[in-house]
Amino acid sequence: MIESIEDVLSFSKVVLNFLELYSDFNQERILDEPWIFSSELEDLFGDSAKGIKNLVIKRLYSKINKRYRRDRTRSFEDHLSDALKCFTEYY
Repeated sequence: MIESIEDVLSFSKVVLNFLELYSDFNQERILDEPWIFSSELEDLFGDSAKGIKNLVIKRLYSKINKRYRRDRTRSFEDHLSDALKCFTEYY
């Protein structure tokens, strides 16, 4: 997951470190608590966070060789959960 974020945000290390310093976000717990990352990203980037989160999920699906179908009725957390299920079933 962190790799996908780094692929999307060229300044990802700065963003991730900032979130860790100034919020409840913890990189090691991102898969257990993705809503914290999602919420903190929205606080930091506002409406632009939606596009960033979409790109992160799209990149994550690409890394596990799955086709991503954007569904605007589903949350970042839902898409992440689906990707993790696909990954664990395949590997």
